[in-house]
Amino acid sequence: MKDIIDAENIREFLTELSYPLYFLDFETIYPAEPLFDGVQSYQQIPFMYSLHWIEEEGGELHHSVFFSYPGYDPRRAIAEELCSDIPKGVCTVAYNMCFEKARIRELAELFPDLAEHLMDIHDNMKDLMVPFRRKWYYTDAMEGSYSLKSVLPALYPNDPELDYSLLDGIHNGGDASETYLAMWRNPDDRTPEKCRQLSEYCGLDTYALVKILDKLREKAFENIDTCYDYEGAEDMEDRH
Repeated sequence: MKDIIDAENIREFLTELSYPLYFLDFETIYPAEPLFDGVQSYQQIPFMYSLHWIEEEGGELHHSVFFSYPGYDPRRAIAEELCSDIPKGVCTVAYNMCFEKARIRELAELFPDLAEHLMDIHDNMKDLMVPFRRKWYYTDAMEGSYSLKSVLPALYPNDPELDYSLLDGIHNGGDASETYLAMWRNPDDRTPEKCRQLSEYCGLDTYALVKILDKLREKAFENIDTCYDYEGAEDMEDRH
């Protein structure tokens, strides 16, 4: 099957993104036995996030990771740090944003004093999955899937910088959850090495979004000479 690149629809999607531009990904645990009061079995509890951001088009790429050390309910700290890291009114990008938005709504319901800021982040979020889910960009290498773990290697084959299998210890969200739960249950597992592995995995999730956006722009404009304005936006929602 020939590759599908619907440049016009991709360009239209890109107009919905504006600078400064933030890229967000949560890691969560969902234990069968709740760890905190008021939490249900298998409820998703965020314990860390990665954030890449660019202040202006063509600007420097910045990165930070927030990690809640095991031993206490991480949700208040994560909610506060999100409000500190992501200003009101900016565009935040996620991949399959329904997951990130659900976690943010839960945090807003739990902490009313932070709800306004959290819901501002929620309401200004865009989903980088859209061009792939709608098959505006499709290659056989995606094997019929538009998940992040299928799209990224299809766009960047044989790139060791973007290869989850080359990460040390943690290669997917399930690994990250199991690692954190092990750290929670056994203090001997709370090592700098485990923290580093979690940070590297979560960081790749948002760096992947940056690279996917670069590829979308490349394909959307490679055959035209028109300068296109990415700024300005209105509104435009599977897990990794």
